[in-house]
Amino acid sequence: MRIIDVTSIEIRDYAISYGWTLVKDAIKEGLFVLNSPNMDYKQLMIPIEPNDPNFNSLAELSISKLADQNKKSIFHIFEEIREVNDDVISLRYYSENKIVNSLSFQEALESIEATKQMILAAGSSVINPVLYHKRLGRTEATELLKKTRFRHTEEGSFILKVSCPIQLESAPTPSLFEFESGKPISRKAFELINNGALKVLQSVEEDSFDQLLEEQSNAEKPIISYNFCDALIGLFDDERELPYELKFNWSRAYLQKLPAPQIQTTVRFPYSFKPKIDELKNYFKPQSKETADTFFGTVESLNGNEGDDGRRCGEVILALIIDSEIVNARVNLSTEWYEIAYRAHGQGGGIVKVKGRLVPGKRISTLDDVSIFDHVMK
Repeated sequence: MRIIDVTSIEIRDYAISYGWTLVKDAIKEGLFVLNSPNMDYKQLMIPIEPNDPNFNSLAELSISKLADQNKKSIFHIFEEIREVNDDVISLRYYSENKIVNSLSFQEALESIEATKQMILAAGSSVINPVLYHKRLGRTEATELLKKTRFRHTEEGSFILKVSCPIQLESAPTPSLFEFESGKPISRKAFELINNGALKVLQSVEEDSFDQLLEEQSNAEKPIISYNFCDALIGLFDDERELPYELKFNWSRAYLQKLPAPQIQTTVRFPYSFKPKIDELKNYFKPQSKETADTFFGTVESLNGNEGDDGRRCGEVILALIIDSEIVNARVNLSTEWYEIAYRAHGQGGGIVKVKGRLVPGKRISTLDDVSIFDHVMK
């Protein structure tokens, strides 16, 4: 006999969501009894107490009837019952021309970490809608993450699932249960992820980064943030350069009280979109002020021109290390400094020191008024 790992209430809620009607008089007998919506005299009967000696056999019979009615496998019905009171996000890695039945342990960890960031970014944007979150540790967003569950993966392509119950069990602050149109923070956050992913995808497809930034900057409650875009980038599998899709399933038990959002619920991201989303996220990062300082970094590319004397000078692209982040900057160098940049670049990872005025840019920054340029270490 199968061990039943779902509760009688979950089975009841699932059946009701498909039109089965509860016989309330049976509750005093310690049973959930439900009549079929098809007027075929079929009933489900489940003991309310899991310690009832008949619980397993009657619950298994009820689940079998639900599987027959819905023309789904018993395994599928079990999965749906477990998630009947939850909103669910499935992260699916797939390929059109190769089998994807596993991820490396490292890639799985990175996917989970990126999913964590995505939920924190969405929860933070629900509470405080901004284009850039300096930190993702707000109490409400952290509490939402604590309530989010890691579900079983599915068969076929490799799928990770996370779910969050519609009714959170505790509220450390009143704002956690602040409803807008009857929506708890968990539903708002998952809807934001759905809507935000669609907007990012559309922006990449239409090459409309400026329009998206303007729309979000002027919105009373922006849903796209630097942190959200960064999380979408982190979801890509770099080892095999796999595309992924986000699929959203809304709690069936709450369809009457909280209808499913009328938006596209599957969002696919080709791997080729990764550099574009990486570019897009920087549109949402606050532009720093011009800074006069000494910077350290590496030489990424040499784009100078050869002069009449056979020596090169001109544009060099640097990757500067500023506050633990990489900032790409363009600088024009004299022939002497260009040779230093050439030697540093030739060593692969050679560190250079440059003193000047860093002018932030949307795609790439610029270094002006350079007074020092030196190769400091290999």
